[in-house]
Amino acid sequence: MIQNPETPPVVVADQPMQERGMDLRVYLGVLLKYRWSILGIAILAGIIGLYSALKAVPIYSASAKLQIERNDQNSALAAQFGTLYYDWEFYETQYQLIQSWGVAELTAKKMGLFDAVPVTDKAPLKSGFSLNWRDWLPESMRPIPRSMSPEEHRANLIASVQGAIKVRPVENSQLASIVIEHPDPARAAEYANYAAESYVEFLKDKNLENLQSDQIWYASRLDTAKQELDEANLALQQFYERQGLIQAGQGANSIKAQALQSALSGQGEARTRRQTLQRVYRDIENARNGQGSLDTITELESRGVVRALKTTVVQSRQRVNELSQRYGPKHPTMIEAQTGLENAEREFTSELERVADSVVADYRRAQAAEQTYSQQVASAENEIRALDRNRAEQTKLEDAVATSRAIFEKLQSGEQTSSMLGGGSQKPNVTIIERARPNYTPVRPDKRRMVMVAALVGLMLGIGLAFLLDHLDNTFKGPEDVEKRLGLPVLGSLPKLKLEKDDKLQPMREFQESHKSAFSESIRTIRTGAMLSGLDREQNVVMVTSSVPGEGKTTLSLNLAHAIGQMKKTLLIDADMRRPMVGKAQSLDKAQPGLASFVTGEHSFEQCVTHSEDADLTIMHAGSIPPNPLELLASKRFERILEELRKTYEYIILDCAPALAVSDALVVSRMSDAVLYVIRADGTPFQAAEEGMRRLRRANAPVLGAVLNHVQTRGRGYYGKYYRYGYRYRYGYYNSNYYHDYYGHGDKS
Repeated sequence: MIQNPETPPVVVADQPMQERGMDLRVYLGVLLKYRWSILGIAILAGIIGLYSALKAVPIYSASAKLQIERNDQNSALAAQFGTLYYDWEFYETQYQLIQSWGVAELTAKKMGLFDAVPVTDKAPLKSGFSLNWRDWLPESMRPIPRSMSPEEHRANLIASVQGAIKVRPVENSQLASIVIEHPDPARAAEYANYAAESYVEFLKDKNLENLQSDQIWYASRLDTAKQELDEANLALQQFYERQGLIQAGQGANSIKAQALQSALSGQGEARTRRQTLQRVYRDIENARNGQGSLDTITELESRGVVRALKTTVVQSRQRVNELSQRYGPKHPTMIEAQTGLENAEREFTSELERVADSVVADYRRAQAAEQTYSQQVASAENEIRALDRNRAEQTKLEDAVATSRAIFEKLQSGEQTSSMLGGGSQKPNVTIIERARPNYTPVRPDKRRMVMVAALVGLMLGIGLAFLLDHLDNTFKGPEDVEKRLGLPVLGSLPKLKLEKDDKLQPMREFQESHKSAFSESIRTIRTGAMLSGLDREQNVVMVTSSVPGEGKTTLSLNLAHAIGQMKKTLLIDADMRRPMVGKAQSLDKAQPGLASFVTGEHSFEQCVTHSEDADLTIMHAGSIPPNPLELLASKRFERILEELRKTYEYIILDCAPALAVSDALVVSRMSDAVLYVIRADGTPFQAAEEGMRRLRRANAPVLGAVLNHVQTRGRGYYGKYYRYGYRYRYGYYNSNYYHDYYGHGDKS
């Protein structure tokens, strides 16, 4: 019975892969992979740069040196804003004037450009490499520029001259150079001198214009200023007459201030006295209203007569008390003492009332005095405020007169002295120190630099394109891609072999011919992985397939069969009956019977197989290609044959057709114990392998793992991103160009 354990679905972990963004080996791998393309682009760019440098028109430079001095009349501005700042501002202004439209227009006029006839069918001379595609066209194919009006032609000429004038200041000096570049060194010197002369003339013309403008402005402003001065004098005189004022200065204000000070002083004294008497006054009023007694008011008792009378009352009361202890109330001595006490108390009360009346009168006089002084203060303050208002209006009118007089006098003075100022204080002193001379050494192009820059740009472009292509590459690079995309363990990787004389069958015989090579060691690793994975269950029949042709499934089948044959009795069957390669790789006769003849019963088993000399390996190639390969492989007879062969051989290797091309692999996988899926590094797109695995899993194929073939052993980099890839597959026979037609690269192994 065929063992076909149902494999559980493989869950691809959604874990992020190990970060490789900072692994320099990844970048180095990309550079090594595309090294020849990068080098080719750099060389091509260098050749273009060399051609451009050789073709470029040499440009010569000439300079005229000027001394620009700041006018001394600007010293006030320099003191206000700082010498360094003002110097920088002044000289920067002059440099901008040198490159201004007016100077360029004068220079173009001196150069005689306005006298030339406009030329519209000739392109200007260019120096260096041009990025304009029209400049690369033949002269006859270039578009003819439209004709320009005289105004446009003149403006274009001035703009060209303006762009050609350069200024180079000499640091820490008053010197500056006017630089002109031109293909003719003599013309460059001539035009530089023209520009320097034009700058000097431009300043003189502007100075004359400013002077004339100042004269006109002064004349127009004098009449207005004279009229404003007369109106201000008239308004001031009318104010004096209206207020009845005499120009007496500040005397009136001083008198009023003294009166106010005197009133304030009296007011303060009256308020103090009133406040002092106010409490005594309140105590007196309370006592008279029955809320106290006058004899308890300390301020009243402090008066001399009241104090003496109170002492008399106290003494009389003490005498009465003493006599009352010895005599009766009707005793003459007692009567005399009692009469004396009553007289003393009556006199004390009378005096106390008189003093209280006196305090009340003093309080009312102090209150009246305070009110009088308050009225005097208010009156004085009002008078001073009125004087201040009049004085403010007077000052305003006097200031208006003074201002109008100052403006008038300034305008008079300015009109007389504007010619001496030379049109303003901003006129610099400019001297041509050194006239330009022809320099016969070109300043550009720097041919060596052009070539180096072009090569460097080409190198950078090549590197950028290399990384872009690698970024857009959607093929498998390493085992990590296989594990992440397909969820399959990678049993091993086969290195890319250097073919001798384009022998595309060499990889299929590598294990037979070179047992000690890295490729053979990788085959042994895959053999070990395949055998160890079947320890817990029997895996006699192993099918080898891939997504599409050219990925190396036959290479793996042959080499793995020879490797297992060194240890176990093995049978290799070429079940790829669409494009069989086993017989060709083993140099078998095409007429020799094979799998098709054995399944149909036309020949015996021994007639259809070949025995290997260096291993316990039996090989059965496909033989003649039948018209119905799928029906043949899906037949019950083929299934029974496999069951019988299991009893004879420990391992049976089936080299089957690709899973995407036809359905043969899906049928054969059901009769197999394990499936090895071959993926070509840098060749198999992600989508192709994913679709192939989906088809196998839908068929419940017992996929054991994957083998990565054609791996670059040097400069291996890894990238996980990919772009959208469209693929298709078809049913039927596929020719030798199948892989190339769909994926554009690959061999036929």
